[in-house]
Amino acid sequence: MKRYVMTGMAMSVAVPVLVGGASASAQTFGGTSVPDSGVSWRACAERPGAECGVVEVPLDWNAPSGTKIKLSVVRRKATDSSARVGTLFYNPGGPGVPAALLVRDYAADTFSEELRRRFDIVGIDPRGVGESIPALRCGQPVHNPEISQFPKDRAGYDRLVDWNAAVGRSCLKSTGPLPGHLDTGNVARDFDAVRAALGETKISFFGKSYGSMLGAQYARLFPGRVRTMALDGAVDPAIPASRLVTDAAMAVEDSFDRFAAWCDRTATCALHGRDVSQVWDRLVAAAERAPIGVSGGRPLTAEELRYSAYAFLTMTPEFAGGLATAITQAEQGDAQLFATIRAQALDDPVSTAAYRSILCQDIDPELHGYADVRKRMRQIRSAAPHMLGTSEFWDMTVGCAGWPIPPAHSRRQSPIRDVPPILVIGNTHDPATPLRWARSLSGRIQGSGLLIHDGDGHTAYRRSACATEHIDTYLVTGTLPATGSVCAQ
Repeated sequence: MKRYVMTGMAMSVAVPVLVGGASASAQTFGGTSVPDSGVSWRACAERPGAECGVVEVPLDWNAPSGTKIKLSVVRRKATDSSARVGTLFYNPGGPGVPAALLVRDYAADTFSEELRRRFDIVGIDPRGVGESIPALRCGQPVHNPEISQFPKDRAGYDRLVDWNAAVGRSCLKSTGPLPGHLDTGNVARDFDAVRAALGETKISFFGKSYGSMLGAQYARLFPGRVRTMALDGAVDPAIPASRLVTDAAMAVEDSFDRFAAWCDRTATCALHGRDVSQVWDRLVAAAERAPIGVSGGRPLTAEELRYSAYAFLTMTPEFAGGLATAITQAEQGDAQLFATIRAQALDDPVSTAAYRSILCQDIDPELHGYADVRKRMRQIRSAAPHMLGTSEFWDMTVGCAGWPIPPAHSRRQSPIRDVPPILVIGNTHDPATPLRWARSLSGRIQGSGLLIHDGDGHTAYRRSACATEHIDTYLVTGTLPATGSVCAQ
């Protein structure tokens, strides 16, 4: 839902220690106790205009006087104070992507000039993520290339379940009780604590991908605290898990087919003039027989090739040429470009640990043993003959099998009512979050609007000038786009 996208441009940058805090005095909203004394801000080192702070919240919102954790918060005030309309909370997705870092270091790349002019923009690293303390750590890597996520037999399934259980236990051992309190309901309460600490009666919210799950949960818990809310690349966790994985498999396959069609008509594509689907199928089959070599690194398995190709597809059309080049190089025996993507998408121990831990709390895969996995594998591979069912939701489905911490909530979530109009955005050809999920989520939010971007890649904001303008206008004014609005790629 965002993890496989190369948000990692910022991940290697050192983040300074954030300082500040909020006192223990509190008020209560909807059963959630939140601090109300404000945040002590300091200028972020070497980042003009950015303020860094910390807000303390309970580890367990059911025991608000117990152990506290610290959320890293970064704010950039509206560049035109006379035109300021309020505070905008931002979540870039993942789950596991640190919003505070993006607001601090990459605000001009992440937000339009209009949003930076009209809002105080606030990035919060959710609990366990980024510079929030404690950060989630696991003693075992989430992904093991020797253990397939597409088990060929019951013994392979048992190995996968045992590995997942060991990873989950290592997270608890390395981090303490935090992994049992990472569900999005807790994160939404954390965000309301930050709202109260800022002294805001209402906030605007902009969430992308997983951020749509967080925004929707915030609106469900705190409808009276919402001024405006835009949810781009939307996910509806109320959809049954078996449908989520099938939808996702079909969406990834659709994006691959569109990539192949682009190569067919584009002379600069490294695969132009060739049958892209056949080339890809032969490459994956070769990797099934023996992993493809990587200069200076570990060879890649067929599954890693497919997940890395998926990462490229989330960034098309901009990175379509890169995917074509990666395929041609891998054909020649060096999967270096795929390995670079894999390192960001699958190998980072912090982001993958957060991703797995949060989603296993949020979404019940509803698996019933190996027979159920085989049935779902047949369904997704039938729907995706080239990408073979590869998707983030398959990673989540089988990755949560055996996870030692049970899901926190039922998928049967109540509709969202008594909120101002909320804008939901979906792309027609999004490989990570299919358009039907945006339609479904919009249908569950009373009075919401749906904006469609008729294009490729994951999420629409700053990918489409039309969608960006609609989202900006809505966030600033609260006026939804006209019913039936569609932005062309």
